Amino acid sequence: MNKNQDGGILKKGEGDVIMPRKISLFFGAGAELSYGLPSGGKFALDIFRMDSNPDKQNFREIRDNLNKTSFYATTWLPESFWTKNIQSFGKPHYEALVKGSLENKGYKILQYLDNFDENVGRIIERMRSSAIDINEKFAEVTGIEVGQVIYSHNIRLSNLMGDHNGLFGSHYFSAFIKVLETEGMEHSFKMNMQKIVKSILELLIGSCGENLIRCLNEGIFERNIDTIDVFDDIGGIFSLDYKRVGISGLEYIIDSEEVTLDHTTNSKTVIIEFGKMILEDIFSQALDYQELIDNNWRYVYSPKTDWAKFCRIIIFLNTAKRYIQSIADEHRERCLSGPGYYHDVAALIGVFDIKSVGTTNYNTFIQDVIGTEVHFLNGCINDMYDPYLNQIVSSQDNTHITVPFLFTQSGIKPLTSITMSKRYVNLYDEFSQSDIICVIGYGFNSDDGHINGIFRSLIEEEGKEIVILHHSRHLIQNIESVKREYQKKLRLNSIQGINIMVVDDDRRILSDQYWFEKLIETYDL
Repeated sequence: MNKNQDGGILKKGEGDVIMPRKISLFFGAGAELSYGLPSGGKFALDIFRMDSNPDKQNFREIRDNLNKTSFYATTWLPESFWTKNIQSFGKPHYEALVKGSLENKGYKILQYLDNFDENVGRIIERMRSSAIDINEKFAEVTGIEVGQVIYSHNIRLSNLMGDHNGLFGSHYFSAFIKVLETEGMEHSFKMNMQKIVKSILELLIGSCGENLIRCLNEGIFERNIDTIDVFDDIGGIFSLDYKRVGISGLEYIIDSEEVTLDHTTNSKTVIIEFGKMILEDIFSQALDYQELIDNNWRYVYSPKTDWAKFCRIIIFLNTAKRYIQSIADEHRERCLSGPGYYHDVAALIGVFDIKSVGTTNYNTFIQDVIGTEVHFLNGCINDMYDPYLNQIVSSQDNTHITVPFLFTQSGIKPLTSITMSKRYVNLYDEFSQSDIICVIGYGFNSDDGHINGIFRSLIEEEGKEIVILHHSRHLIQNIESVKREYQKKLRLNSIQGINIMVVDDDRRILSDQYWFEKLIETYDL
């Protein structure tokens, strides 16, 4: 490709200069999986596994160093704040986590359990890469091959719970049940197996029960007089006991120590760890802590009202920041050397004019790799937020209590900060001036509605086309159904303006071209 001195592209056989098309890129958590960083769900689970004591100690030091006679301290903080206990989220808050997960993501749990063998197959493949054959381990313990005994005729949910009996016809859940039926097992092994099976059943029943309770509460009366309020008052009568539908499983995996497995590990330990991996996989996909955060976030602005909740959210965000930094440090060499989506951008430079880059991720190494300014729409590890002044500051301000500016799962986003508002406006303006907008690793989830609205406006008001890299391990025959899925998430009037490129784990289109090669082939002049 020939270029003139100004970087414009010369059309073959012509003297006219054609400037490269402008492209903007937007990255979500999925873009960092190739660097060994966790998915959004794994991130959520790991935060609650973290020991918050270092963050409590850090908060205590900041609190103790505040000027107790300052206007800030005397008007905004509670009396004797320096003597008050510092609290963080713990086991008493697990019920809120389970409640949020079943209410908002119970459908994901049911999808996972209805297709149990297919989903745990990914875990089995990972174990196989470490020379561990889980089928051999089950056979050694039970004396029979996996799949020889299926319990679909022996175990069945009540029809009231819906048609979600696929779990009992699966090979691997049946293998867990067979272990429990096998006599002569030592007590500790059997207790671990009971916890695993019980936890999976609780998640199944809890998710089905959530649907049932919702139907009951919404349909107490088949008919009523809607002009009389008394009928509206008789609602919400039925509820689940969330203490009994998932908390035991969440506690089990959070409290369990990680065990390193290899081909020499005894069969019973491998089976227990296999069960833990399954529970972790389910919670990683379905853990929803938005309600927990939302119920505490408002107290960031009002520590006098509830000091304990103020502390919890401050400690939580500091723990989240420490976790993000520790994971990035652990994978730093891989993050900086690649390969990965950020490194792929180099292939686009020169072909396209990189107009703008935005992300929901918190790590800043994206800037080092791409070499351009990045709009961090969910905050980043370098941002600190002063809730008293509603300002983003670049470092710890020791005259006020500040908090890492990270938008985790939450329906509440402090966008009134001028700095943050400018980020959104600048990104929108730059994206609207682009010829191509490519979205990578971003799921358009409901708790990111503040960002989804940007893309909706770009499509419907600016007439832009959004190229979405949709990850799948399988060939997708019906691309239109995928477009409909994103239309629903973005709340668009039609699928116009959505273009899908299906990518695999290796960032390739149909195991052939890399995504950036396909992008260049499709959109280069």
